[in-house]
Amino acid sequence: MENFILAVFICIIFLLNICSFIFFKRSQWRFVLWGLSIMLSSPIIGFLSGSLLFHFQHLEQGETGEGAAYGGAILGLFTCANGFLILLGGSIYVLVLKLRAR
Repeated sequence: MENFILAVFICIIFLLNICSFIFFKRSQWRFVLWGLSIMLSSPIIGFLSGSLLFHFQHLEQGETGEGAAYGGAILGLFTCANGFLILLGGSIYVLVLKLRAR
């Protein structure tokens, strides 16, 4: 089940990146706003994936589920880093366009 959750996470990130590039063709500022929205949705994605990993984890004697919590936190951090890279790339692109227009 963990592999399925990871595959769904990868598909969600892939679709978010495709949508950000579709919006990039319409307006440069939407690329920046899309990166910001991905960064803001990263805690939600991290908490949901962590809770799903914890729910489907087979707890043996002495295990408390820290691995699921760490996995959710890592997925949330990856999503936030992805949004930050999109935000940074969009900001640099808009800045270069503004400087070229002068």
